[in-house]
Amino acid sequence: MSGRGRGGGRGQYYKDRYGGRGRGSSNRGSEPDQRSPSGASGAVRDWGRLQDDLNQIDGSQYGAYKRLLGTYKHAQPKFALSIDHVQGDAYAAPSRVRAIMPWQETGLPDEYLESDVRKIALCDFVTRVAADFIRSKHLDRNIGSSDGGWSGPKGGAFNINAPGQEVLPRTSAMISGNATIELRFTTTLPAAGRTVLGQQAYQILGVNLVDLARQSLLYANLNQTNLQIHVQSVERQRALRTQLAGRGLIAFIANGSILPRASGSTAFPMEQSQAIPFRSPKEFEITLELPDGSNVGGMGIPCGITLLTGGGFHGKSTMLEAVELGIYDHIPGDGREMVVTVSDAVKIRAEDGRCVSKVDISPFITNLPGGKDTKRFSSDDASGSTSMAANIQEALEVGCKALLIDEDSSATNLLVRDQRMQILIKKEPITPLISKARALYNELGVSTVIVIGGLGDWLSVSDSVIAMDSYVPKIITREANQLIKQYPRVVAEDPQYGSVPFRKLSVHVTGSKPPRALRKSFIAVRPQTTNPVHDPAEAEPGVDLSGLDQLVEVGQSRTIALLLQKIANETASNPLQLSGLLQAIGEAVGLDKAMPVQLPEGDLVAVRRFELAAVLSRLRGLTVAD
Repeated sequence: MSGRGRGGGRGQYYKDRYGGRGRGSSNRGSEPDQRSPSGASGAVRDWGRLQDDLNQIDGSQYGAYKRLLGTYKHAQPKFALSIDHVQGDAYAAPSRVRAIMPWQETGLPDEYLESDVRKIALCDFVTRVAADFIRSKHLDRNIGSSDGGWSGPKGGAFNINAPGQEVLPRTSAMISGNATIELRFTTTLPAAGRTVLGQQAYQILGVNLVDLARQSLLYANLNQTNLQIHVQSVERQRALRTQLAGRGLIAFIANGSILPRASGSTAFPMEQSQAIPFRSPKEFEITLELPDGSNVGGMGIPCGITLLTGGGFHGKSTMLEAVELGIYDHIPGDGREMVVTVSDAVKIRAEDGRCVSKVDISPFITNLPGGKDTKRFSSDDASGSTSMAANIQEALEVGCKALLIDEDSSATNLLVRDQRMQILIKKEPITPLISKARALYNELGVSTVIVIGGLGDWLSVSDSVIAMDSYVPKIITREANQLIKQYPRVVAEDPQYGSVPFRKLSVHVTGSKPPRALRKSFIAVRPQTTNPVHDPAEAEPGVDLSGLDQLVEVGQSRTIALLLQKIANETASNPLQLSGLLQAIGEAVGLDKAMPVQLPEGDLVAVRRFELAAVLSRLRGLTVAD
C-alpha cells in the first residue's frame, strides 16, 4: 500500500518512516520519541526486556532507539542500566548511559566512604579500570569501516571519560549518598544508514556493559593492592599540601621525584633509567609528616620571592611546571606524586590579543597616551604587557596567594626595566613587577616564584635563588648577594602595591547556543543562527583558554562551559561581585570535594575558582557594572 493510501495520509506515512518528523525536516529523527514498551518514558524493566526491546526495534528507523529510555535491572551482579539520553541520529552526539550498583553489592570496604578524598580517589581508580577494559577489548571502536558509505554499518563505540595523570573529582564515576556507585558512559548506538542494528546494540548494552560493570565495580575483581596504593597516595598528597602554609612554604618537592616528562607533548614521566631523580639541596631540605606517622624529605620552596635560574635546558622551567601542577594530586608512578603546591597558586603569562573587561591594572600601568583609564581598563586586543598585568590582577581578585611566572612566556617590559632605560625613557607608563613584588608580598601576602635566565636585576629583590644544574638544584642565594655587592644596580621598588580589582559582573549568552568545549583550549559560544555567508577566515566565536597552563583536561573546560550558562542565569538581572558569584555556584567548583551527582554528563572534571574566573574575564561581551 502506498503512503498516501494509509490512514492518516501523507503526514502519517512520513511520520512513521522518518521517526516522527515530516520529510521536509532538516534534522530528521532528532526529536525524542518518549514512548517505551511499557507505555511511558523512564520505565523500570527487568533485564530480559532489554533484548526483547532491541529485537522489536531491530531494522526500524533510528528514532526507535528512543524507546530504550529508562532503566533495566540486572540480577547477577545486581545493578541498574540507566539509559538517560538517546541520540536522535547516528551522527549526533553520543547517547548517555549509566551502570548503577548498590554499594553493598560491590563488596568495597566502607573505609572508602569515610572522606571525600577517599571517594574521589576510589572513583578515579575505577574510572581508570573501566577505561583500560574498554581499550583492551576495543570497545571504543566503531563497527564497520570508513569506506562503508552512508548505508553501511556505523556507530557502536563505547567510552568513558578516561583520566590523565591527575586524580580529580569527576562525573565519570560517582558515589551517591553512600548508597550506590555509578559509572557513566557514552555510546554511539549502531545503525546501518538510519536503520537500527538491534543485535549489535544488545552486544554493547547487554553483554559488554555487564562484563565491564563486573570488572570495574566488584571489589573481588579489582586489584585490591593497587586500589589501596592509589587511595593512600592521594591521601598522602593531600596531607602534605595541608602542611605547606603552616610551614611558610609555597611548594614541596620530595626527594626521588621524577620531574621531567618523556617529551614536550606528553604528560607521562621520563623513564627512570634516563631521568635524574630530584634531590633537595641541604639548605632547603625539610621533612613533612605523612598520615601513617612516617616522614618524607624534600625541598621546601619558601614564601616570599624565589628565583629559579640556571643555564638553558638545565631544568628550571621543568621545575616550575611541576610546581604549577602540584595543585593537583597525581597517580602513583607519575614521578610528581610527591610534588605539592598551595592550592591558591596561579601560573601567569602574557597573552597577546586577549579580551580584557574593565580590570584595574593601575598598579602596573598608568598615564597611557590619550588618557585611557587603567583603573577600568578594557581592550579587545590587549598587548603582552597589558594582558599580563590583567592576568595578575584578575588572579588577585579571586584570592591568589602565589604567582608562578616563567620569563620565556612573559612580557619582558612588565617584568623589569633597568636603570639605563629608566634614564633614557622618561615617560614610561609601565611599572614592572620587579618594582611591585616586595610590596605584593608585604601588603597582600602574595609570593612570587619566577624563572629567570637573563634578567639579572631580579637578583636584587629576591629572597631565595635556586639554580638548576643538569636538573640538580643548588641554593646560590649567598653567591647572588655577593654578586649584587660587586656589581650594584639600582632597582626602583615601590613601597605600595596599589589597588586590587573588585568587579561586579553580568554574563550574557542570550541568542547563543549553550557554550561547548570540544577541546581543552577553547570554549565555543556560537550564535543560534548561522551566518548564511560563512567566511572560513573568520575567527571562531568563543573563549581562548590556551593561556591557562593549569587546565589539564578537556573535561575541565566542559565543566567551565556548563557553569558559564549557570552564571548567565544567576547574573541575568543582577550583577554579582566575582567572589560572591563563585560562592553562589560553589558546589560545582573546587578540588577537595566530589562533584554533585545531579550533574547530568559523565565527562565533566573539577576546576578551581581561578580557572573559572579567568574564563569569565576572557569572555567577550562580559558586562562589568559601573
